[in-house]
Amino acid sequence: MKTNCAAKGVVPVPGSLQELLTEGSWKRCEAVLSAAFSGVPAQASGTILMRSGTAFCNHMICTSFVSLSGEHQAVLVQFEMEDTAQEEVARIASPVTAPNRPSKGDGEVGILEHFPDDVLIFQGSESTAQKAARLLEIIGGAHDADLLTEALDGLDADRAQCLYIPESRSFETAGSTGDRQMCELRIVPIPGPATGANGARASMVIIRRNVDCPQEIAENRRLAYLDPLTGLENRRAFTRALKRELCRLAADRETGLAIFYIDLDEFKKVNDLGGHDAGDDMLLRVAACLRLTLGEFGTAARIGGDEFAGMVPAANEEAALDVAEKILDGFDRIRLEVGDRVFTIGGSIGVAFVDSALSLRESDATVLLGLADRACLRGKRFGGRSVEIHCVEASECQSSGIELVDLPEPGSFRGNELTLYAMPIMCLEKNRICGSEILLRLQGDRARGLSSRAWISAAERSGFIAQVDGWTLDKVLDAAERNPGRSILTMNVSAESARDPSFRDGLYNRLSVNPLLASKLCLEIAEKDFLREPATVEAFFKFVSELGCQTAIDDFAGHWPVLSRLTSLRVEWLKLESSLTQQVVDEPAKAAILNGLVRAAHELGIKVIAKHVETAEEAALLRDLDIEAAQGFYFGRPEPWPGG
Repeated sequence: MKTNCAAKGVVPVPGSLQELLTEGSWKRCEAVLSAAFSGVPAQASGTILMRSGTAFCNHMICTSFVSLSGEHQAVLVQFEMEDTAQEEVARIASPVTAPNRPSKGDGEVGILEHFPDDVLIFQGSESTAQKAARLLEIIGGAHDADLLTEALDGLDADRAQCLYIPESRSFETAGSTGDRQMCELRIVPIPGPATGANGARASMVIIRRNVDCPQEIAENRRLAYLDPLTGLENRRAFTRALKRELCRLAADRETGLAIFYIDLDEFKKVNDLGGHDAGDDMLLRVAACLRLTLGEFGTAARIGGDEFAGMVPAANEEAALDVAEKILDGFDRIRLEVGDRVFTIGGSIGVAFVDSALSLRESDATVLLGLADRACLRGKRFGGRSVEIHCVEASECQSSGIELVDLPEPGSFRGNELTLYAMPIMCLEKNRICGSEILLRLQGDRARGLSSRAWISAAERSGFIAQVDGWTLDKVLDAAERNPGRSILTMNVSAESARDPSFRDGLYNRLSVNPLLASKLCLEIAEKDFLREPATVEAFFKFVSELGCQTAIDDFAGHWPVLSRLTSLRVEWLKLESSLTQQVVDEPAKAAILNGLVRAAHELGIKVIAKHVETAEEAALLRDLDIEAAQGFYFGRPEPWPGG
C-alpha cells in the first residue's frame, strides 16, 4: 500500500483504506475483508478508485485471517496493479524461496516475520508433484503425495484458496476434538507475469498447523442458528435475518415488510394427551406449513417452545393480512392421529407491518419482533385463532424496549367477576324459543378487553377450568330448580371437566336427589375435544345420559372420526360449526352438502342445531332442510341471565 501510494503521488499515506478510497470502492473492499476475517479467502475484481479518482489497483486478494500475538488477528492483503507496480510486488516477493521466515533486513517482505505460520513461496516453474513433495517435506507425517498433487492440480491459479490435510491418519475415526485437527494450506497467487512453462504464476503458501476441521466448523455454525427439532431458524438467526431485511428495505423503497409472531393455541393438550413425541410431530407439521406458506422469499423460525416467527416482503397491510390468514388456514388442515385420538392445532398471529417509506435501523429488529408479539397478545385476549396487525411508526422504534402485559391468571379472578349470559335457542318448526345456551362472561376492570374465550383457554391451560365449569353448573342447576318450565338449558363442558372426578361427583349429587333437573339440562362438548379424547367423552356422555341429561357435540364440522362413532355414541344433538351454515343461502352446493349431513344425522336419531344464524333467508333455508333448532343474532343476542 505504501509503495502504491508513493507511485500515485499520495502523500502522506492515509491511515486506512477507508480514508484512501472512494465510498463505492471501500464498500467492495470492506466486503472482501469481512469475508476474510470470517475465515473465507476472498477477492475483488475490477478497478478500485482513490478519492482523487485515480485507479489504486485492479484486483484485491485476501487470505483468511491468522492470529497474531495477544488477541489480534490479521489478513494478508495483496493489491494487483499494472506495469511497474506489478513488477515491484514480484521483486518484493521473489527473495523468499524457502519456508524459513525472512529476517527484518530483507526489506518490505519482513512483514511476514510477524505471521506465526510457515511461509513457502513457489516461483511458478515447479510442477504440482514437486510442490506437493516440498509441502509434505515441511508438514511431515504420512500423507498421500498423489492425493495432494491431485488437489493442487484442481486449484484455480488466479484466486486464493485453501486445502486441508488431516494431522492424523485416524481423523475419520477420532472421537475427541484434539484428534480431529487439520493442517491448513492457504495458497495465494502473487500478482505478476507467468514464469512457469505451463503458464503458472508465482504463489505463496501459508502453512498453519492444528486448525479445526472447516466442515465441522461450518456445521457447528449452521447448527448454532437452527432449531434442532424443526430445522427452522432459531431466534438468533431470525433476528440476524431481520436485520438484513431492514438493510434491504432501506435500499429498496418499493416493498414493505411483514413480521409475524405466531403462538400456537392449545398445544399443551397435544403434549399432555398424546405425549411429547406427538408434540414434536405437531411442531414439525407446523414448521412445514410455515415453510410452504411463506415461500422462498419468506423466512420462518421457531423462537420458543410453541412460538414461531416469520417475515415476508409485503406491498401493503392487506397483503400481510392475506399471508397471515393463509397460515391459519394451513393450520386448520393439520390433523395428527395418535391411536384413537385426532389432534388439531390453531394459532394466534401478531403482525408488525413496516411500510416501504419507513426508515429503520438494524437495531430496530428486536423492537419490531416485540411489536408483533404485542399484537399477538392482543389476539389471544380475544380467544385465539386470530390475526392482529400493527402498522409500525418511526416513533415506536426509538424506545429501548416493548413492555408486554400478560393475561391475568384464571385463578386470580374472584366470584363476583364471573357472570352468566343466556342466548335463546329457537325451535324452527314451531317458531318459538325452546331453550337457552348459558355462556360464561367476565365483568370488572380486569376483564376489560379480555374475551371469555381467551380467559377460558387460559383456564384450560392452567388446569383451572374444572372449577369454572363446576361453578357454572351449580348456577344453572339452581336456576333450573327455581324455574317450573321445561325449557332446556345447555352449557359447554370441557374435556378436563369430563374426566374430573370432582365435577362428576358434583353433577351426580345434584341430580340424584332431584332427577327432574336432568331433563332440563343438555351438556355439550366441543368436537375438537372429542377428537382428542374420544374415550373420555364417550364415557362422560354415557354417565350423564344415565342420569337423564341430554348431550350434544358442539362445533360439529363433520369429521369422519366423529361420524364413524355416532352410531354408538349416546348423543341427542349436533350443534353445527358456523362454517357449515354461513353463506349457505348463496352457495347451492354447500346447501346440498349440509342437507346430506342433516339427513344422515336424522337417520341415526340425532337432532341438529344450527349456530350463528343472522338473516331471515338463512333461517328459512335451514327450516326447509328440516333442521330442528337454531341460534344466532337473528333470534337474539346473549343477554345477562337472571339465574346467573
